[in-house]
Amino acid sequence: MLHTIESLIDKISAMHTKAILLHRLRNQYSEHADQTYDKAECQSLIDDIQYMAKLISNDKQGDEIKTEMEYKKFLKDNENEN
Repeated sequence: MLHTIESLIDKISAMHTKAILLHRLRNQYSEHADQTYDKAECQSLIDDIQYMAKLISNDKQGDEIKTEMEYKKFLKDNENEN
């Protein structure tokens, strides 16, 4: 995995937040209301969620499972070498 576990958590959390917002926007108006939901805004949220899912799905480089703590140590060690 190219990115850290923490960045994976952040992406999934953002997807969850967007999905809740999508649910609220879509269900804001009931069948009995005279108003309709904002289809363009809902589609934009769906597109964002799908894009983030694709980023997660395509993160297949390497076989290491990194954490942010290890990544920061790696950066610090490389900085000290230079």
